[in-house]
Amino acid sequence: MAWKSQPKGNVQVSHGSSKNSGSMPSSNNGYSNLQRFEAVAKQHQHGISQKLAQLQHAIGDGDDSEDEDIENKDAILQQILRNYAGSGDASSALRVLGNAAVGSGTCLICIGSIRRSDAVWNCANCSVSLHLTCTQKWAKDGVIRSSNFLSDELFPDKDKFWACPKCRFEYNVRDAPVRYFCFCGKTVDPKDDPWTLPHSCGETCEKPLKSGCQHKCLLLCHPGPCPPCPAQNLVTCFCGQQKTMVRCGTAKSSCGRNCSKPLSCGKHPCSKVCHDGECPPCPKKVSLQCVCGAEKNSQPCGTKEWHCQRPCGKRYPCGVHSCSQVCHVGDCGSCSRSFPRSCPCGKTLAVADCTAEVLPCDNICGKSVCPQHSCHELCHVGDCGPCLELVKKTCPCGAKTKQAPCSKPFVCDTKCKSHRDCERHPCNKKCCTGRHAACDQPCNRVLNCRTHKCESRCHSGQCYPCTQTIDVVCACGGTVVNVPCGREKSMKPPKCRLLCANPPDCHHSSRTDHYCHFGRCPPCSQMCSKTLPCSHRCTAPCHSAVEVLVRSDKERPSGPWEMKASPELEVREYPCGRCEEVVPVSCLGGHDETPMKCCEQRMVSCGRRCGRRLECGNHTCSLVCHAVERPTDLEQHDPTMCEGCTSLCSHQKACGHPCLLPCHPGACPSCPEVVKVKCYCQSMVLRFSCGKLTSSSGEAKREMLSCKIQCPTLMSCQHPCTKLCHPADEPHSLPAECKKKCAVKCDCGRIKEQQQCCKITKGYKIACDQECQNIAEANKKVSMIIDEIEKQSRPPELNNVILCNRMRKTKSKRHWMRRSKKNKRCKSSTIESFVGGNDDVSGTTWMMKKRDHSFASTGQR
Repeated sequence: MAWKSQPKGNVQVSHGSSKNSGSMPSSNNGYSNLQRFEAVAKQHQHGISQKLAQLQHAIGDGDDSEDEDIENKDAILQQILRNYAGSGDASSALRVLGNAAVGSGTCLICIGSIRRSDAVWNCANCSVSLHLTCTQKWAKDGVIRSSNFLSDELFPDKDKFWACPKCRFEYNVRDAPVRYFCFCGKTVDPKDDPWTLPHSCGETCEKPLKSGCQHKCLLLCHPGPCPPCPAQNLVTCFCGQQKTMVRCGTAKSSCGRNCSKPLSCGKHPCSKVCHDGECPPCPKKVSLQCVCGAEKNSQPCGTKEWHCQRPCGKRYPCGVHSCSQVCHVGDCGSCSRSFPRSCPCGKTLAVADCTAEVLPCDNICGKSVCPQHSCHELCHVGDCGPCLELVKKTCPCGAKTKQAPCSKPFVCDTKCKSHRDCERHPCNKKCCTGRHAACDQPCNRVLNCRTHKCESRCHSGQCYPCTQTIDVVCACGGTVVNVPCGREKSMKPPKCRLLCANPPDCHHSSRTDHYCHFGRCPPCSQMCSKTLPCSHRCTAPCHSAVEVLVRSDKERPSGPWEMKASPELEVREYPCGRCEEVVPVSCLGGHDETPMKCCEQRMVSCGRRCGRRLECGNHTCSLVCHAVERPTDLEQHDPTMCEGCTSLCSHQKACGHPCLLPCHPGACPSCPEVVKVKCYCQSMVLRFSCGKLTSSSGEAKREMLSCKIQCPTLMSCQHPCTKLCHPADEPHSLPAECKKKCAVKCDCGRIKEQQQCCKITKGYKIACDQECQNIAEANKKVSMIIDEIEKQSRPPELNNVILCNRMRKTKSKRHWMRRSKKNKRCKSSTIESFVGGNDDVSGTTWMMKKRDHSFASTGQR
């Protein structure tokens, strides 16, 4: 027998009994010490196992019966309800039946399980089931506790009672349980039948229903209250206008219409909704005068007479006093003071005028001031006052005696030491009369649940069971059983039919489906499915959380006093094994595939030529199949494993020059030969590499062949082109774009300005002002005077020479004017600026001025 837990209580094992000693040798002859030790250990283990089995059988039956799962629960409930065809609310009865069908019950007195074979007692008020023996003991203690309240000598015929532990319903001592009855009370000692409810006789209940009808319960013998009567009756509403088919025992109800019964006034009908009982008085008002005629007011319809609550106030015949009666009918009568009246003590009668008072007489008052004494004063008006007669008084508790006034009570200061009804606390009341008040202190005794204390006032006898309940849940919390407080310590958790929600210990996302349980989950039975280094899935059973036996239960104990060791398990994680999947393995060069086990795969040469294109891209590797970096690519060259190309480049460049490099991949590099090329303006020789010049095109080639110097070509204005060196197919700049500065003079040459050539070309001129005209006229006059003087002073031959020079000068001027108009390159104003001057300037001098002006415009000499 495997030991799972330490047994409760002390287990005594006999070492010296002759019965067990017979199986062990009496001497050491023929036996070693080891054999003797094993024999003694085996004998003790056998005895302990038997004792544990007895204890388990004695205390474990309740738990076993509690865990019984009756598979035919639905069949039993259908059999019980076969005669019940009602559709009313029977939820409480069905809940009790469902709990009874699975045998779930706990005795509130002993907090133990109620088995199917136990004798029980059922409360007639709350239908709780208790052990019969526990109930008998409880009833006996309750009768004793209730009899202590009243003395048997003074109250010999007093009733003795006991109360239900749950609902406190009081039972007479004659109703204490003696026999074991079924739920309906017809069968004594009912037999246990697996196809009926526990403690049930299996017959029809036939108890009178609490609805007040004449029908009886049609269910089979059952616990708890009987459901409502399922029969249907025709019931009339309160006003009698409508009839409805309702459940038997249901009281009359309102139909929702107006009552319409005649009211007490006999004139109007009842306007209220259909109601129970008599109709209220008529709510309508009528004007009515009171009986004395003093007031007139509205009163409810049907009122015959009413009183106004005013004093009558009419004068008596004496004319002095008035009637003090409230609104009445008839004559007021004679004056109330006209009859014979007595003195204050009542011993003397006298007839006097109603206006006069009767005087006190001379007799002693004699009115009783207490049950034993009377007033000793003369007849007087008013109260006699308290009795002051001194008497010997004894206190209520009888402890002391004293002379005191008769009207004053006498109470001593002695505290009562008798116990109250709880029989635990003293009375402590001063001068107690013997009737002790109920103890007002809390009980605070620990209840049978061993968790809570009694919250009732202090009492004698046993405390009532704990009224609180505890929810016993399964491991996942999905199944809950409500049991009385204290029962959860001795019962097993309920069986749960929900799937276990514990997270897996292994690497899987979920466990194999199994029911909720306590303790460790069973080992995972799924496939490992981990990704191996080879990228395959592990097909072995899950080994991430494997229970390993660390200490075996077969270890030998040190002596017979030690218990057998229990096995010790430890959870370990083991690595995945070798991959056994067959995979195709390619050769070293990737030319062919061979099937091999994944764990044994290796790459071998297939014997073919490599055939991969070398780095030059023109030749292939001629080596035998060898290892490469990328075997799947049969075209990619492996620079570290394949052979290198040793040939020269055989390609012809586009420029016509040969490539001087070794064999290389792709196009040949740019040609490094240096070539000479003139720029666009043909003024400079440029040097470039052949490849650079050949590969250039468009704007880049235009930039390369430009010398970046201003174009020397002259425009029509005789100024050079404003653009930098450019191709011939591009037009030169126009004179309208020339920004060159030129001097501009007026006609007389006095006013000078610097203007752009483009403006001068468009006809820009400077007009002479008034001062220029004045100077011109003055110069003309001076010239004429000088000419006259020179003419008069020089010989006639010289005048002819001067005349010839003037004619030659005029001819040169006209020739230049004709050339300027023909070429359209200069305006007459510009020519005038060069030609204008003194008359003695020769044509050679004018030509030199023109040349200087041209060099100044181009910046060259």
